[in-house]
Amino acid sequence: MKVVITGGCGFLGQVLAKDILTKQSLRSGSTFNNTVEELVLADISEPSDYLFDLKSLAQSNGVDLRIELGDVSDVDYCKSIIGTPSDDESDAALSVFHLGAVMSGAPPDLALKVNLFGTLNMLEATRAWQEASPSSRPTFVFSSAGATLGAGHEADWVTHEDTISDATRAAPHTTYGTTKACSELLLADYSRRGFIDGRGVRLPSVVVRAGAPNAATTSCFSAVVREPLAGKEAIMPVGPDVFHAVTGYRAAIGGMLAVHEAKEEDVDRLLGFDRTVFLPTRAVSLRQLEDSMKKVVTIEARRCLGKVVYQEDQQLSNIVASFPTKVDSRRALALGAPPTPEIEDIIRDYCEDFSSALAEGVALETIQAVDDRVTQADTNR
Repeated sequence: MKVVITGGCGFLGQVLAKDILTKQSLRSGSTFNNTVEELVLADISEPSDYLFDLKSLAQSNGVDLRIELGDVSDVDYCKSIIGTPSDDESDAALSVFHLGAVMSGAPPDLALKVNLFGTLNMLEATRAWQEASPSSRPTFVFSSAGATLGAGHEADWVTHEDTISDATRAAPHTTYGTTKACSELLLADYSRRGFIDGRGVRLPSVVVRAGAPNAATTSCFSAVVREPLAGKEAIMPVGPDVFHAVTGYRAAIGGMLAVHEAKEEDVDRLLGFDRTVFLPTRAVSLRQLEDSMKKVVTIEARRCLGKVVYQEDQQLSNIVASFPTKVDSRRALALGAPPTPEIEDIIRDYCEDFSSALAEGVALETIQAVDDRVTQADTNR
């Protein structure tokens, strides 16, 4: 089985690659536990340091891991990373995880070029694979976003207080959101026509992202935890009590894989012609994330944490505050996506997975010690 991950050298791409290499098998059509023999990480550039030792993991599990650099807005590049099955591979299996995109802060023309036309190029390349192997229907998992919806204008269909769902009408306020909404429609149409088995997931902001911050408007919801844990000062442009929908990276990738692994008949029954689902989210504020970070480390470690400084950009706060935070994810849950973890668990996961990113002296409190402190506080009331 061949697996292609666009955006494969980014944070989520590497987490997904690690999980696939560890799992070693995926569903294809009605067949489960197909051995992953080839994994292609496609991206615009390669990091100087990977978050995980993917090459050693691939080698130990007998997977041919390739890094292919290029731009999905290039038709020939997309054809090259997907390829075509050979004549003796009439039943070849292919899964594509299309994560590659420019973020919400990118220039509009670049967003159109990469996010919209790049997605179309990937769909066409996957269609060519299917047409060369008609007995195989590749699975195409598309990473969408809540930016397909807009809120904040008096004429918008939804407000910050509304509960949104897969049935909520797309009305994006940005070119980024528009490219994602258009791509969702293309995914559904290519799936309806039988070229792919399309499955999309709308991701909320994913925390805590390791490595350098990305260009997303809401990247501060990772920085408020990541930077202090590294002993660095974190300057927050959004107010401390503005709530925003997030999920943990383990839950995001777990949801993506659960949607991929769901039976074809279940996906067709639950999704029909609308192939994209909202993954479960949790509404949190920067203050809650900061407080939770302090709870998961030892009392002694707190003095090693970097300071969080709020230099609020009121306009940015107002924009983030206008985003809906209540999400009905029943279709994703029905397909097996995990619920969103507690905030403390999300931060603990980051500390365990990226311990080398923590400042000297920063150590996790044991769960039992946290429970004992809570019990003692309740007793003292």
